[in-house]
Amino acid sequence: MDFPLSPALTRRRFLQAAAYSAAAMSLRGQNVIGANDQVRLGLIGCGQRGGGLAQQFAGLPNTRIVAVSDPDTAHMDQVAATLLKKAGGKIPDSHRDYRQLLERKDIDAVIIASPNHWHALHTIHACQAGKDVYVEKPVSHDIWEGRQMVAAANRYQRVVQAGTQNRSDVGLIDAFKFIQQGNIGKIKAVRGLCLQNRKSIGKVEAPIQPPATLDYNLWLGPAIDQPILRPNLHYDWHWVYNTGSGNIGNQSPHELDMIRWVLGDPPMPASLQSFGGRFGWNDAGETANMQSVWFALNDVPVVFELNDMCLKPGLNSAASYKGIRVGVIVTCEQGEFRGGRGGGFVVGPDGNTKVAKFPGDAGKNHAQNFIDVIRSRRMGDLRAPIGQAHQSAALTHLANISLRSGASLPLEKLRAAVPNNENLHDIIDRQQLQLSEWKVDLKTTSCSLGSELTIDPKTEALVGPDHARKFYQPEYRSGFVVPEIS
Repeated sequence: MDFPLSPALTRRRFLQAAAYSAAAMSLRGQNVIGANDQVRLGLIGCGQRGGGLAQQFAGLPNTRIVAVSDPDTAHMDQVAATLLKKAGGKIPDSHRDYRQLLERKDIDAVIIASPNHWHALHTIHACQAGKDVYVEKPVSHDIWEGRQMVAAANRYQRVVQAGTQNRSDVGLIDAFKFIQQGNIGKIKAVRGLCLQNRKSIGKVEAPIQPPATLDYNLWLGPAIDQPILRPNLHYDWHWVYNTGSGNIGNQSPHELDMIRWVLGDPPMPASLQSFGGRFGWNDAGETANMQSVWFALNDVPVVFELNDMCLKPGLNSAASYKGIRVGVIVTCEQGEFRGGRGGGFVVGPDGNTKVAKFPGDAGKNHAQNFIDVIRSRRMGDLRAPIGQAHQSAALTHLANISLRSGASLPLEKLRAAVPNNENLHDIIDRQQLQLSEWKVDLKTTSCSLGSELTIDPKTEALVGPDHARKFYQPEYRSGFVVPEIS
């Protein structure tokens, strides 16, 4: 491990435990974990998402959450109390330091629901300790560390499932098979949508102090130590690049993953560009609350639209496009699929008549799929393997690299500056009409026209432009560096 160990957990002890655990997991993988044997889990990250996942996994047959870990003891206590009701009176052990959880011989797999900037290090260390992994989206915080996660899963022969549960939605499975079989002709274009009505996170004048229940150094981990000028430390880390990826990396990985899925899971695009900014809120957030991305996969043009702002201030209503707020629209020669989590439907050439319906279940068996593959070791049965999740997460990172390395220009000049694309112009027109409701001055308010990135899909390297390279692989804090896995 790269960062300092606690006095009670020496490097030698950790490596010995990792070797022992790897051997044990190898034996359990040889048909030792049967259908009636218990799969023993550890939870790393006990915040909002971690609590939800804890309840999901605890409700599965023959599984038990043995221990939980979080730098904030208040979060651990809350999740442990919730699990007490599901564990037949057995409360899981608590470890503020996740390394103590990984050292345990009675844990087969871990669920990782920590902040984005921790996903890679938690996953790699879990693989090295011989644990299988379920890791939340976006699986990585940058493209390079995503590659190391894939390498770790392969090197240590671990089952690593991503929390992109739409891959288990029975409606989407059927719908995408229907499309890929050519039932409505070739795919002509795909549009992704993430239109929500989030709110400002606020701003404070002086940096806040972490809560007394939190080990801030362990929470910060690989991220750079920066002043926190938002009222809430937890969850709102999503909207700061140091620890999160914005909503393009929070909700949108699900929709970007669906786009890759319906197109046959191609590698990264050869080029990508984005535009957007953070408007109207005047808060401590850095990430865009309006952002659009365009690229091509398998020669199919893709446009993705993100909009976190409600239609008008104080109105709890989000924008929509063709009746979809969060999902995908797949336009084919003889019809169009519209839907997302929970399924969808196909309309005929007239754009109105529904010709097929695909009711879904929101991927309710996604966690069970992970448990099943832990037992069988049939990696091909895994619905959201780390390799595919890494590629989908990379689209979010590329979108942010483009935006952050772009040129600033007034909103009123954006339409003329983007390519002559009717879909992009439609987005700009609708967003600027919405911004006028927010009293945003299009003449004096700037946005970012992102850099046009060039990518080598085979090596996943950023070819250019040169000034965007500094955003490709963020700096890690000394002592918490993500290791390169050969």
